[in-house]
Amino acid sequence: MPSHPTRHTIARQWQLLKLLPGRHPGMSSTQLQAALKTAGHTTSKRTVERDLIELAALFPLQCNSKGMPYGWYWQPGLSLGEAQQLQPDALTSPKQIELHAWVDDALARRLDASPLSADMQLKPQADGGARLIATVDDNRALMGWLLSQAGSIRVQAPLVLRQAMLEQLRQSLALHEDGC
Repeated sequence: MPSHPTRHTIARQWQLLKLLPGRHPGMSSTQLQAALKTAGHTTSKRTVERDLIELAALFPLQCNSKGMPYGWYWQPGLSLGEAQQLQPDALTSPKQIELHAWVDDALARRLDASPLSADMQLKPQADGGARLIATVDDNRALMGWLLSQAGSIRVQAPLVLRQAMLEQLRQSLALHEDGC
């Protein structure tokens, strides 16, 4: 069983990923620190900065370092070269899929403000949340974004994507349960 500090770090980092906006100029580490505090994760600005650097090594995050303060946000998409590195046989841009998912109210509001695609649909559900349908690129950026929203989204289709996401989450949990 993971120690309390490990669980706290994972929860804080997941929350941090959920707070990041989907476009330039992003949010500063000070803004993110304040938003984390509101969400119940009191931490220092330096810890937020360290978390962002660690997460940028795993997820498609972008840092707007052209002016002060720096702003962090989700990378808009992968270039063709990066897509080919991820899929060596790919000769064109990543394949597109139709994503079907349930999202909670907070994520629905963020998606309404910053849609995943031009054809994205959000249909409010009677029992809360919304049904999301969008045509998106099937790439590493999508999986990174889905994992960052793990507490707010339930992927329904395609089934292969749902299974890949569940496997990533299982591996992460196993790694943290076995560690100190």
